Amino acid sequence: MAQQDIKNEMDEVITQLEQRGIQYNQKDDLTGLGDVMESVLTSMGITQERFKEWFNLQECNCTKRKKWLNNLFSWKRNKG
Repeated sequence: MAQQDIKNEMDEVITQLEQRGIQYNQKDDLTGLGDVMESVLTSMGITQERFKEWFNLQECNCTKRKKWLNNLFSWKRNKG
């Protein structure tokens, strides 16, 4: 499967949800699954830049997917 096809398939999920009127939460005081996944992947050296390089993409839409995951599974941040 071509890299662009992979990106298009990933983006189609968000497009379908948006067409059904489902929006992601944009509150700054929340954290969630997307933040946790980003943190774990970054600790393993897997960053947005690296992902784009591996799949030869100009844009990976990782930030948008992170926001969607945060919206699906989120919780209020502890203010430490």
